[in-house]
Amino acid sequence: MKQAVLQSLRRMTVRASAVLVSGLLYAGPGFAAALDAFTQTPNAAIAGYNTERLSAVTPEACAAACTAGSRAAWCVSFDYNRSAQWCDLSDKRAADVGGLKTDYAGNPYDHYSLKPNPLASFLQTPNAAISGHNTEQLTNVQPADCAAACTAASRSGWCRSFDYHKATAKCDLSDKRASDVGGLKTDYAGNPYDHYALVAGGSIPNPVPGKKHILLIGLDGLRGDAILCPTCVATPAMSALAAGGAFHRNVLAGGTQSTISGPGWASVFTGYWADQHGVTSNATNLPLRKPHVFDLIEQAYPTATTAIVGDWYNITNNLKPAGADYVVANASKNSQQATDTVKAWLGWTHAPTAIFYYLHRTDIHATAYDPANAYYRSQIAAEDAQIQQVLNALVARPNYANEDWLIIVTSDHGGTGSGHGGQTAAERSTPLILNNTWGRTGKTPYCSGDLGATQLLQIDGTTPHILDFLGLPNPTPGRKHPDC
Repeated sequence: MKQAVLQSLRRMTVRASAVLVSGLLYAGPGFAAALDAFTQTPNAAIAGYNTERLSAVTPEACAAACTAGSRAAWCVSFDYNRSAQWCDLSDKRAADVGGLKTDYAGNPYDHYSLKPNPLASFLQTPNAAISGHNTEQLTNVQPADCAAACTAASRSGWCRSFDYHKATAKCDLSDKRASDVGGLKTDYAGNPYDHYALVAGGSIPNPVPGKKHILLIGLDGLRGDAILCPTCVATPAMSALAAGGAFHRNVLAGGTQSTISGPGWASVFTGYWADQHGVTSNATNLPLRKPHVFDLIEQAYPTATTAIVGDWYNITNNLKPAGADYVVANASKNSQQATDTVKAWLGWTHAPTAIFYYLHRTDIHATAYDPANAYYRSQIAAEDAQIQQVLNALVARPNYANEDWLIIVTSDHGGTGSGHGGQTAAERSTPLILNNTWGRTGKTPYCSGDLGATQLLQIDGTTPHILDFLGLPNPTPGRKHPDC
């Protein structure tokens, strides 16, 4: 949903037709709106970065071409030759190539750079709002106006989200996020609101040596024996991660604690069992008594940034890192919203140092937590497709070849029948995948192959490997696999 909205806004769809006047492609009145999306710099151009040339055109037609169709995915500027009446569309901005060239003889060019889309910094949740936390109301506005107002210098110190009233063209700016107030309200009569949460950032470089990052992917309720086997549901993304790295199909949850989400995720995040981290149930008033592994990263590197996205209240509240920089609560089991949030973070020049990406649909609470169950398999396959989107966004990062990302896939518990919480083998079984070579041929893996010959407990699976990969001391009772 978010991607479609952004593309629609960015393309600024033009309904007027272009006509030829004396051989020149003239953009009709509607095309002028496309030019409004650009900032003009007279007598300047970016030399040598032409992607496509259009001839016999006006600046308006060039702007419309740049922001429409397949070009909208790459075109961010164009140079217009006033005398020859052609333009060169480019996938580069002046800042990408060392600035503009302004000493052309006769100054034949004008440079046009696409203005940033203010909505690109926001995650939209349709038919939702945060009730009772309005700081300022704007009237007679569109969502893009509200986004620009929220990020303006006069409000950027406090504005974190806004609710847009579709029928009255009003928006309520707020200093709160959904995760701050217990989530979004989605049962308004007639669904008059859309909620927009600010997710922009990326101005802080990753301070970890070697540009090491963490992408921790958590699939709630995923049994370890439900993936990566000949009879398991096809999971192309997770299978490729395992094939290029290391995997374990039976990391043991439970034992000294219930196989439910609160204790499970707390053990994943801290490397301790519930008797020490303090989260003994799914109650929302149980804070972590041991530091979240992301907080250990920020203690070692104070300018490191951490990001969390999830739809379960505990994930974005009592179980989140104390120093989390970005916390986004997506709508219930709306995996695409979570995915779009992570893709937005990965689109920043400086992505967060560590990201936790939570996918909930595999925790079905229905039918059966059975690797052979058709519904369970369908949810696993659907979440795998979401992961693939994130992996595609990761390798598309311009500097990805110079970064070192450890991708971890794990779960909080398994299940048996239609539930979980006990100590059966099916309920204790969780997976672990470790991969730092995704999309990078020739790189030595952090560890590789099937790790299943060595028993791993839940406190061993995630936190010790994150700390080891980053070269940080491990104060927890959890221990990494000896092959890593």
